[in-house]
This record gives sequence, C-alpha cells and structure tokens, in this order.
Amino acid sequence: MTKTPLAVLTLALLLAGCGSAAGTSGGTTNTPKSGGTLILGENGQEPPCLDPHGNASSDGPVSTVPVADSLVWFDADGTIQPWLADSWEISNDGRTYTFKLRQGVKFHDGAVWNAEALKVNFEHMRDPATKSPLAASYIAPYKKDAKIVDDYTLEVHLSSPYRPFLDILAQGYLGMISPKQIKESPQTICEHPIGSGPFVFDKWTKGQSITYHRNPDYNWGPKSARHTGPAYLEKLEIRFLAEDATRYNALAAGEVHAIDFTPPQNVEDVKANPDLGFLTAIRPGHPMSFWLNTSRPPFDDVRVRQALLAAVDRESIIQGISFGRYQVAQGFVTSSTPGYAQGLAGTIAYDPATANKLLDEAGWTARDKDGIRLKDGKRLTAYFPIAANFPAQRMQIAVQTQAAARKIGLDIQIQTPPEQELTDRSIKGDYDLSSGLWATNTADVLWIQYSSKNITTAERRGQNVARLSDSKLDDLLEKARGTEDPAELYNQAQARLLELVPAIPFYDAPRPVAHQKKVRDLAFTPAYPSPYFYDTWLDE
Repeated sequence: MTKTPLAVLTLALLLAGCGSAAGTSGGTTNTPKSGGTLILGENGQEPPCLDPHGNASSDGPVSTVPVADSLVWFDADGTIQPWLADSWEISNDGRTYTFKLRQGVKFHDGAVWNAEALKVNFEHMRDPATKSPLAASYIAPYKKDAKIVDDYTLEVHLSSPYRPFLDILAQGYLGMISPKQIKESPQTICEHPIGSGPFVFDKWTKGQSITYHRNPDYNWGPKSARHTGPAYLEKLEIRFLAEDATRYNALAAGEVHAIDFTPPQNVEDVKANPDLGFLTAIRPGHPMSFWLNTSRPPFDDVRVRQALLAAVDRESIIQGISFGRYQVAQGFVTSSTPGYAQGLAGTIAYDPATANKLLDEAGWTARDKDGIRLKDGKRLTAYFPIAANFPAQRMQIAVQTQAAARKIGLDIQIQTPPEQELTDRSIKGDYDLSSGLWATNTADVLWIQYSSKNITTAERRGQNVARLSDSKLDDLLEKARGTEDPAELYNQAQARLLELVPAIPFYDAPRPVAHQKKVRDLAFTPAYPSPYFYDTWLDE
C-alpha cells in the first residue's frame, strides 16, 4: 500500500496528543480489569439501519463495529494487517485477490466463518435488495464469480484493478455478518445484526439506545490489538443524546462514561478538567461541504459555482461556528487522507469582487428590486432542501452562506420538506444544494463522490450528489484506481476539482471524544475514526 507521509503524520500527531500514537486514550497504568458497563453518549445521527452493508450514516460504524468484525485491519500507520483474513495474495494485473481466512471463528448464531461466509457477505453487499448506499459503491468492481478454493480460501475476481480494495475492506461499513442470517432472514439484519465481533447485539430502542453484551467465546481480535480473548467490558450501551448541551452535561454529571462528537464549545473545559480525557482525529475522506447540483441551472454554469465559492468567507464562518476548533478545508480531500494534495493548500480565496465579475460574465447582469440578479427575466435562485433535524452547526453555515450569496445577487432558498419528500427529491436530483461529508481512508473518495458512474440512476443509487460529469476527471480517477502509486493522479484530480467547483468545501471534520479518566484504552478504528471498545476497560 502506498502511504502519504503527511496524512499518516497528521493522524498520528492528533492521536498522540490525547493518548498513544496507536490511537488510544488513558494509557494503561494498571492491570486491565474485566467487567462493568460502558455508556457512550452518541450524537443524534442515529443510523436508520444496523446492517453495516445497508448503512451510510457517518456515525454508523460506532454501532456496528462492536458486532461485526472486518476482513482486515487498517493500522494507524496506514498498513493493512490480518484480522478475519490471515493472509492474501494479489495477482500481477490487480484483478484477483486470494484470501486465506482465519480458522476457528464463529458468528454469534453459531455459523462458521469460512470461504463461503465471505462470498455470501460480498454478494449481500452487491445485492440490490440490500439497498446498500455505500458498501456496494466501495466494492463495485467485485465480480459475482468468486471461487471457493477450499474451506478457508476464497479467490475474488475484480472487473478492473482496484488499488484501494484492501483499504476499504477494513472499514466497519464492510463488516462481516452471519451467512446464516443473510441466507435465511436478511430482513432482520437492520434491526438485529448478527456478527462475530467482541460484543453481541442485545436491543435497539429507537431514539434512545443500543445495548450489547460481551461475547465470551471471542478470541480473534485484530493482530495489533492490545490483548487476546474476550473484551474486558461486560456490557456496552450507546445512548443517543442529540443536543450538544445534553451530551456534555451527561458526561460532566457522570451519567455516561464518554461522549462522541464533543461539542467544540466544550473542548477547552474538557482539557482543563483533571477527571476527563480527550481523544480526537480528523476524519479522512471528503470534507463537510455543500454540494452543488451541476446538472441543472444555475449551477450547470461553472462560473456561477466559482462565484459562490469566492463569495463565501469560509475561514470566518468555520472559526465562528467551531470556536476555533475546526480546520478549514483546503480542497476536496481532508488533510488526514492518504493522497491529500498538500501543494494545493491556499488555492481557494475569499474574493467577492471576483464573484461579482464571474456572475457578470455568466450573463447575470441585471438585478431586481431586491438586489437578486436576473437573466432573460429569470431570478438567480438556488433551492437548498434540508432535513428538519439538520445539525445546528450546519444550519449556521447554511444561513451564513445564504447571506454571502445574497450579497452577490444569488438567492439561496432554504427549504425543510417532509422526510419522504426530501428522500424522493434527493433520488430525482430535485435540488440545487445538498450537505454532507464522506469519511473514508482513501482518496478514492473522489471516485465515489465525483465519477460520472456514481450519478444516481433508476438502477442504482450513486453518491455523486453534485451530478458532476467531466471526462477528464473520470479518466484521472479511473487510472488512479488501477495504479500502484496513484499520488500524482490524485493530485491532478484535486486540482481539476478546484477548477470545476462541484461543492463548497467548509471544514475537515474532526472526531472528538471526551471521557472519564477511569475509561482506559479507548481507541479509534484507524480505517474510519470511530470509537472501538475491544481493548477498553473501566478502572473502578
């Protein structure tokens, strides 16, 4: 695997500031103790489905990784290590992967982990009935002719070389589910996933919590884990606490042991509190952005997209909404991502004069009585439909972006349609702006977000919400997927995106976790920074 030193260093430094360079917090000073129930206060982005293959929620893995192990482990230094796969071989043409699987692994329902189980999981990810918004995109080159060589060897064939294949297989979104459950009752996976992980799923009380208990038979953690055998914690509870103040106050009052997504206004208080610890990392992948629908007016004109980007004072907005805690995005890949183009930092400039000039050049020269630009009698208007529970910070960004756009004569109309209408409009492309981020451990996120192959169609829901179609970019991203050293291709792709402006990138999203000091060896999964509890124990 090719590493990008800056990305690896960034992640290591962030983690080392709060724990060890391996991504743990509250380093071991005493012998780990077995038992106890750890309660994590999670933010309000509750996943709609607990099937890792049917989940695209940015917080999804925290709920599924306790249950579902991954095929391989992505270490903090960017190397791939064994987990449910003991070893693997890759053909010279990059199209065939032969996995030798770990023996002695069992799922929580007694099903055996073997080559057939891996094949069943791959096919479940690709099955249209799974409605996979993410895993299916990740393994799109997978061909449905995998060969079971023997009980513990699977030969996987790809339609084209795919260098990030092992990287993405380390993510919780591609965790392994019982083949028995997939075959016999796939409709139950969303509500009650059965995996082989260190914790067994107990109950999901929607809107409140998810509970788990320790798997007493577990003895197949990743090779880089701090211990072997079952998890230390007897029980685990993930409690959904949507309001920032509620989540932080629950930690301060000792009602929960840790909180995910520590509110930025509380970070300094956490660091100053001798009874609390802090763990953070910048999530690799795509920064939090407002995507622009390039398939219809007004953002089908690149000059209008460039104008909006130049009109928004991103630095001021992000400093304000994050209390100075967030890093302003420098492009379309976060700084912690292998493949980040460091040399492009500083390219995006706040320049309202240039924004106005671009709109003049695009023919939007007249204005109505409200100051909104006109062309051929039509107002320069863009529609931004959002969910009723849109995160408060993103709403602040939306409102300030709306104000900046109005100054240059662009009317952004923020709408809050019912949930089903919002979903339908998203699928149909009936919007001008959309909000989100995409965390992943490879710059192949650019293919997922911007390849024309990933524009939603009647047959497949893609993740190219900007609906961008650019042959030059497509060519760069396809070549990057198949080469052993794609750094220069990804640099060119990121430079091309800065010209095309399919989105307004705002900030590199952090994953800040605060916890009581008695929580020891809390860690992130490096493949997708998310709390991981296998080595965690309570010193009480």
